[in-house]
Amino acid sequence: MKKNIVLYSLIVGLSGIFSACSDWVDIKTKGKLIPEETVNYRYLMNNTNNFRYTLSEQDFASDDINISDETQQNAIYETDKFIPMYTWADEIYSQSERDPELNAVYQVIYNCNVVIDEVMGSKNGTETEKLAIRAEALVHRADAYLSLVNLYGKTYNAATASIDQGVPLLTTPRVEGSLPRASVEKVYEQILQDLNDAFEYLPDLPDYKFYPSKCAVYALKARTYLLMANYTEAKNNAIEALKLQNTLENLNDYVGDIVNDTKSYPENLKDKEVILAKMPRNKYQIASYNAVALVLSDDLLNLFDKEHDLRYLYFTRPMTDLEVTYSGRIYYKDYLYSNDYPKNEARNMGPCVPEMMLIEAECWAREGEVTEAMNLVNKLREYRYVAGEDYTLNASTAKDALGIVLQERRRELMCHGLRWMDQRRLTNDPDFPTQTVTRVFKGTTYTLEPGALRYTFPMGELYLEENPEIGQIE
Repeated sequence: MKKNIVLYSLIVGLSGIFSACSDWVDIKTKGKLIPEETVNYRYLMNNTNNFRYTLSEQDFASDDINISDETQQNAIYETDKFIPMYTWADEIYSQSERDPELNAVYQVIYNCNVVIDEVMGSKNGTETEKLAIRAEALVHRADAYLSLVNLYGKTYNAATASIDQGVPLLTTPRVEGSLPRASVEKVYEQILQDLNDAFEYLPDLPDYKFYPSKCAVYALKARTYLLMANYTEAKNNAIEALKLQNTLENLNDYVGDIVNDTKSYPENLKDKEVILAKMPRNKYQIASYNAVALVLSDDLLNLFDKEHDLRYLYFTRPMTDLEVTYSGRIYYKDYLYSNDYPKNEARNMGPCVPEMMLIEAECWAREGEVTEAMNLVNKLREYRYVAGEDYTLNASTAKDALGIVLQERRRELMCHGLRWMDQRRLTNDPDFPTQTVTRVFKGTTYTLEPGALRYTFPMGELYLEENPEIGQIE
């Protein structure tokens, strides 16, 4: 029993309302709600705090971020977990520390498992209602595992996925026995199974961006298959997602915001490009008491047309605009919603229309269909450039088109958690392999080679001490 409690509390990271020795269905809510009833599972699913968060700290480790200002580096607290993430350290969390990101996402999985395991046996609900609630939980669980395996597990490689280590795979709300890592193949199989099982019982589009839908299933499958290098299925699912949702925000509508420094861009729950809203758990804000922020690398910034690309002009700003003296340019989208501080409701980490367009474009380019690939890229860029300026890009070969698409992914999807996944999946790409990343922090040079072990985040030592069967990937 003691081991089960350790697993329950450390790995799943549950809040105090759940107990290792009692099921959620045994809990009464202030004497008014009986969790055995279907409506209470609906209430659970409607609580966005139970399902909204996803992993985001991989942005720190990606080559899109680079803090080169020595004054800023020295202002970062030595205990800040930004440092080991940014420097690709072998250890991030010690034997006395929890990993809050890992815990938060396993909390999402636990809540999903409760619903999936119990809702079909609940009372006073129709079969249709129960199947819809269960389907939503399946989608949230699939998204959670896709994030986890791409941070804490090995990169998907079809030749070795059956033996490569992924992450602990929990599919019921009861944690018993040992907790070894499932293979990367098993985790991906579970992701796709969950999405396929959910599809039939979901609406084409949701009433609110937070709720899963058929469009979200297609989008998550497109992302999953892209990470598996299954470009045919990635393209097919991206196309199906875009049939259901294809509206883009025209950044020219916000040019007045750039000139007047106002903040009216829609947060992710209202953004018409968002397919499924998923939010970072933490805000990366720059302030007098906090020096950590998403400072963009010159490597990324130099990909922009700095005079005409509204993504550069609107979604990035010099640090002086934030009334701090550090040099460099920051990812500014998190600051577009409040005059006082950035909100984590700003940046969406979930699938969106531009991501689907770029997945489809990449797959067309890999199939040698240059025109189809470039049409999608230029359609997106039309909504990103100053009106009247030339936004078009041209490619004469499939290789040229693929290179353009991959650069457009960096521009369009910066700080959405996807660049780190791209660095992982492109390690052995024959035409555009991942490059070595070098950064200097407080006088020490750090280097990350393509395919390096530290492209997989280490598990916290606290978890390994209590559950050594999880193991550290070596």
